[in-house]
Amino acid sequence: MAHDGRAPRWLSWLERRVGWLAIPQLGILLVTLQALGFLMILASPNYYFLLALEPHAVMAGQVWRVVTFLSLPLTTSPLWLIFTLWFMYFVVNTLEAEWGAFRATFYVLVSVVVTVAYSFATGYPVTDISHFESSLFLAAAALYPEYEVSLFMILPIKMKWLALLGVGFLGMELWNGDWGTRGLLAATYSNYLIFFGPLHLDQIKSAIRRRRNRGRFGR
Repeated sequence: MAHDGRAPRWLSWLERRVGWLAIPQLGILLVTLQALGFLMILASPNYYFLLALEPHAVMAGQVWRVVTFLSLPLTTSPLWLIFTLWFMYFVVNTLEAEWGAFRATFYVLVSVVVTVAYSFATGYPVTDISHFESSLFLAAAALYPEYEVSLFMILPIKMKWLALLGVGFLGMELWNGDWGTRGLLAATYSNYLIFFGPLHLDQIKSAIRRRRNRGRFGR
């Protein structure tokens, strides 16, 4: 992954027309939702099932689930919660600093909207958002691969290595999961595919050309 602050060109066109969608300090909103979800489930574990995105429940009138699934806590440990919320805020702020409020907001909305659409189209519930956070981190890692973060707040490690580790686990889930799970993963990471897919495709093509050239000159 290489540092590249570029985003798809059509985003500039879109921003001029619906720039009002931008949510400044989006990281604060996402962290607040996570904190509220954690406190609710800490008070009563039954809230977990009321926050999750369950299409049939939404159709029955529980429309809040379309938003509250983002409150499903990434951890139930108070100690880990502090680290998780800090990390989410850091990642979203990184995207906003690089792209601006509109593009960072749009990146988040793509994942959320496509995930909700997939859930309704298939009836597949969303009971975990760890991959949503991962899609945010992968974008930050693609922009700043050499940036070092403190793993467990102790061990310094470059973002590109954490991203590669995450991609490895994602690959295993895609391999071992059923088609419903694979579809949900594709929906969740749709934001990354839209923003960075063309860049990585160009990188792959360039690598293939370099390999062919080396083989040609080596003969």
